[in-house]
Amino acid sequence: MTIGRPIVTNVVAFHKDWEPEQVLAYAASSEIHARHPLADAVLRSTKERHIEIPPHEECEVLVGLGMRTRADGRTLLLGSPSLLAQEKVRVTKRASEWVDKLRRSAETPLLLAVDGKLVGLIGLRDEVRPEAIGVLQALRATGVRRMVMLTGDHPDAAAAVAEELGITEWRAEVMPEDKLAVVRELHSEGHTVAVIGDGVNDAPALAAADIGIAMGLGGTDVAVETADVALASDDLRRLLDVRGLGGRAVDVIQQNYAMSIAVNAIGLLVGAGGALSPVLAAVLHNASSVAVVANSARLIRYELDQ
Repeated sequence: MTIGRPIVTNVVAFHKDWEPEQVLAYAASSEIHARHPLADAVLRSTKERHIEIPPHEECEVLVGLGMRTRADGRTLLLGSPSLLAQEKVRVTKRASEWVDKLRRSAETPLLLAVDGKLVGLIGLRDEVRPEAIGVLQALRATGVRRMVMLTGDHPDAAAAVAEELGITEWRAEVMPEDKLAVVRELHSEGHTVAVIGDGVNDAPALAAADIGIAMGLGGTDVAVETADVALASDDLRRLLDVRGLGGRAVDVIQQNYAMSIAVNAIGLLVGAGGALSPVLAAVLHNASSVAVVANSARLIRYELDQ
């Protein structure tokens, strides 16, 4: 629902021996091989400020939480407040106030801990896609009855985005397994479920959905491989094309069934009366097959019609 190109809005150092530039540099060292919009934002900001990135020795992705990295002989933890809580890193009152402030502004906080001590914070903000509201309204008009926004962000940030989009049902601070559980919950209620995502955190839900749609060229490999549909565009309006093409495909399938049944029924009736020779029957059968293929080929022109 957001543009997917966040920007760094704040860099704060909480330790007397650390400067904001150092916080950003070590955060970039952790993110240098990560494939995530937040990582891209940190790396872009570091490059724009001409800050040298220290090399890292090893790196571990903590799915849904952040990164654990070794750099300059130090152990770095970069990620959400949940990651630091899990690793039992003490978060100061000042840091907590910054986290709350960012979340109220619909921004995402990344906390950096070095050797078990919190040293800094990076605030990032992403904008809602300008076409998102219109696309959601159009999907509702086509019969999509229920929309649920799932995000790993804090409830405050999630609520701000959901309100802007007009989404009344959302769940925040969800992990990959939580997204999968939501899909299963909706299935148990009798819903046909489509999941739209672009990251590794979305892969389990994409696989479990009736239809998984991977968005954008920036989507991770695992998301693209898991999804049923991969869109080579970040434009949410392409979802309307998927919906439209899917509906047209169903119409064509029904037409093909009707055409095949009608031709075969006529052939049986005429043949039973002795008025249909074997040669004419063969021609009629193959002609119906050609007609089905020709009717299906109309789907190729769908994009040209738009």
